[in-house]
This record gives sequence, structure tokens and C-alpha cells, in this order.
Amino acid sequence: MTQPNRHRALYASAAWTIAWLALFDLGTSLAVRAVAARNPASGLVRYFEYGRSTESKLDRTLAQPVDSADALVERAGWLDPTEWASLPDRPGPGANALVAVYGQSFAANATIEAARLDGHLTLRLIGGPAAPADHSHAIFVLDAPLRKADVVVMGVLASSVARIGAMSQVSYSFEQPAPYTFPHYTVSDGELHAEAPAFTSEAEFRRAFSTRSSEWDRFKDQLAANDRGFDRIAFDRTPLDASQLVLLMRRGWVAHHQNYEDGVRDPRSGFNPNAEPVGVLNALLRDASRRARARNERLIVLLEHDRGYADHLYKAVAGTLQAENIEFVSSHTLFSSSDPANFIANGHYTDAANQKFALALARLIRLRPAAGRR
Repeated sequence: MTQPNRHRALYASAAWTIAWLALFDLGTSLAVRAVAARNPASGLVRYFEYGRSTESKLDRTLAQPVDSADALVERAGWLDPTEWASLPDRPGPGANALVAVYGQSFAANATIEAARLDGHLTLRLIGGPAAPADHSHAIFVLDAPLRKADVVVMGVLASSVARIGAMSQVSYSFEQPAPYTFPHYTVSDGELHAEAPAFTSEAEFRRAFSTRSSEWDRFKDQLAANDRGFDRIAFDRTPLDASQLVLLMRRGWVAHHQNYEDGVRDPRSGFNPNAEPVGVLNALLRDASRRARARNERLIVLLEHDRGYADHLYKAVAGTLQAENIEFVSSHTLFSSSDPANFIANGHYTDAANQKFALALARLIRLRPAAGRR
């Protein structure tokens, strides 16, 4: 075959491949839309939807009714003190201690059960979905002037350590992004420094996102600069979001490129003490401890090991806990994170495991007499 003929054959082969791919893409799109019309919650529909860009998912979330499950996720976790005005700022009737809780659902589940077991605690619960410690610390700082707590509980989730520094769950939770924001903390010469996010309230986020304003661009620039896992291929909405093939490829891309734990944690040996997120976590705990002491409040840290994390979180912060004399409850002393029987399908502790965690917390809270009403 002559050179020109070989080239023509290659071009023809490429053209036919593209045509068949386009036909397959069109057929798949029509099939998925037909299934979605009959059953929007179908597993097939969810499988393809997973591959939509983060911005495309946010478009759909913001279009949902304000009382829908998606809208509730979008509204959670904002560093907006106006949202906390209705929360108790002192012990309620029949209680003799106010417990301020900052963390995620693991911390909330444990403290709610601890309060039920105790019977004389009032809870002030503020947190975010799968919130990392930098989010919890930021809420603690903002909320402290608004209440006087007897005990401050800060939950630290093992799987969130590698995501410290991300500034928003919108960048690392590809499947269901919750857009709440938090500062980017760094440690320099032993001092903790914070860079504020471009916006901190739902209203600011909605306005910036809906108009794709310069503030939205600034926010994305912050994520790109500070978040190790931020990826514009996964984040930015483009016309290619209409292609089912692109959705499948993006799904695979994210699965193989968004590994926050690389260099931060080894599944066998645990967290790398020299990794930046680990250093920041320890600095956040030291700072929270000193702030609590300055306010004559007790700080209790909940170390929440999710499935497969052994005692890795405890080992990563044990030196700081001891040096700062920080009270804590660590799940690894109560049940094994290697035993799947201690976890339910969504990754949370079973009722039995949470009961053990809560009982240990309740006992620690009452280890010293509560300060009483103030």
C-alpha cells in the first residue's frame, strides 16, 4: 500500500471510530434519559451522574427545593454565626453543663448519645459533613464569643486528616459535594496561620456561583493553590458534560487521580508525621487547647477511627495530647476499626459501637464536677 493510501485508510478508520463512538454516546444518552424519566433514583442513572463535573452537580443541587435532601447538604457547615443564633448558649432546664460540639456526624452521634445517658447536659452542636479538623477549629474560634461552655468537644475523623488544607468539601467530595468553606491553615516557625476563604456563607456562595463572578474565580484559584487534590478536569463544567462517554471517563479519572492520602498515610504504618496535614492537625489541637484553657473551658478531643484506620489517628496526635494535657476519647481503645461488624453501610459506627464511644465520653465529662450554671 502506497503512503497516500495508508494515510487515507488511517483517516477513514479514525472517522469510522469517531462516528461509532458518537452513535454509541447518543444511544447511551437516550437510554439513560429514558430510565431517568421512569425512575430518577435508578442505579444506572446514579452511575452516570457520578461522572458529572462538580460545577454541573452544584448547578443541579442549587436548583433543588430548599427542603430537599440535596439542598440540606448544600446548606450545612457554613462558617456563618447568624445560623447559630437559635442554639443554646447556656445549660437548659434540668441541665448543669453546656457542651459545645464541633465536628462531623461521628462527633454528633456520640455526644447526643452521651447526653441521653447523662441526662443533665445541654448540647450546642455545630459541624459539617465529614468535616476535617481545620473546619472544626474555625467554628470553635468563631463560636467561642457567643457562648460559655463547660466542655468543648472537638471531633477528629481519621479519614479527613489527609484533606486538611482543602478549604471546602466541594473539591474533595466528588460524588456529593457540600460547598461549605473553611480557612487554609499553615504552620510557620511553630505558629499557626490562616488564609480566609473567598466566602463563608451560603448566600455569598450562591451569588458568586450563579454569576460565575470574579469572586468565584478567586475561590477556584484558592482551591488550586491550596488543595492537593483539586483538579479542573473534575471540577469545571464544560459542554462535554452532555456526553455519557465523558461522564464515564471522568468517573475513572477521579477514581485514579484524587488520592489525598498519598504521602500522608500508609495503610500499614499509619500517618506520616512529616506530612503537612499531620503537622497542621497537631498545631490545631495545640491552639484549641490553649484557647479553651484561656476561657476556663475543658477541651475533650474525640479520635474517630473509621474503618481500616486501626489506631493510626491516635498515634499521629498522641505526642500533642500528652504534651498539652488534652483530654480525649479514642475509638481504637473501645472497638476495632478492622472489624466490619462495627460499621454500617454508610461508614458510620453501629449503634453498639457508638454506645461504647458515647459511654466513654459521658464518663469523661463527669470525671470532674461540672462548673454548673454561669
